[in-house]
Amino acid sequence: MGTPPCKQKAARSAIIVLLALQTSLITVASYGTASADTSPPSTAVVAVSPSTVNHPADARGAVAQTPTADAQRSSKSPHQQVATVRKTTETKPDQPIRLGQAQAFHRLKAAGLRWKSSGGCTDRRLGHCTSLQAVRAATVADVIDLKRDSKCPVVVTGGTEVGHSPGRYSHHRGYKLDIRPNRCISDYITDGQRPDAVRGDGAPLYRDGGTVYAREPDHWDILFR
Repeated sequence: MGTPPCKQKAARSAIIVLLALQTSLITVASYGTASADTSPPSTAVVAVSPSTVNHPADARGAVAQTPTADAQRSSKSPHQQVATVRKTTETKPDQPIRLGQAQAFHRLKAAGLRWKSSGGCTDRRLGHCTSLQAVRAATVADVIDLKRDSKCPVVVTGGTEVGHSPGRYSHHRGYKLDIRPNRCISDYITDGQRPDAVRGDGAPLYRDGGTVYAREPDHWDILFR
């Protein structure tokens, strides 16, 4: 017994509709897959403020920290860096300690030494004065030791005033003092110290380590080193 013609027609129509629907679904799925494979990846756009551009650490969410000492030094201008170097080099520990006139005078007086100026003044800019301004503390200590060791009276008559020979180890730079000669101190120097040739101006020299005594006509010129 065969299927009625009307039922066969309806079945064919249903099959055609199902095939059409299936084809549509496949086409849509293929298009979506192709679109997913070929479309470029989406890029998130973030608004960045000018301050963030200048400070990349803020863009990463980093916590701002206080600059280190090295960073602060490196941020200084060249003039500031030069000033820092100059300040460091100006404070060398091997620079001699120097005394003022009053300081040196009181140290000599406390140790029993005397000070005498032919002009009765202490201005180091005047040759007829006897100044102790800017004399080395070590020079004052050495002449005090000379009095103690010799047990002789010592009178300082020349210091850092102008009028003496220039040089690295000179009166003006605080390395030399003149003292008044007397029999006690002269015998101590000539008998106890080693003779050391004659200076260019004819003054006999005597040496005791770094100390050099030069016998000039009216005083002893002494270099303390």
